Amino acid sequence: MNLENISDKICSVLITSAYVDEAKEIKGLMINILTLEKHNPIRVSALESLISRCHPKWLGDYYINNVSYKEWTDLITKFKNKLIKER
Repeated sequence: MNLENISDKICSVLITSAYVDEAKEIKGLMINILTLEKHNPIRVSALESLISRCHPKWLGDYYINNVSYKEWTDLITKFKNKLIKER
């Protein structure tokens, strides 16, 4: 699964669990990551913002419907690892 697929899955899960605003923020940040040049300050800031959210006390703290905590944290970890590779 590539970065965009993982991000879409996270947003979909967030939306089905009523975290629509968080999903919209993630989508907006992902647009910056996917469309801007590698060293663009806005892209770098978006990457850092998303990496900081991939933490048990942020995204991991949300109650997600029909997904086990392990599945959710595994998905967050994959997302974080892909984001780090984009730096």
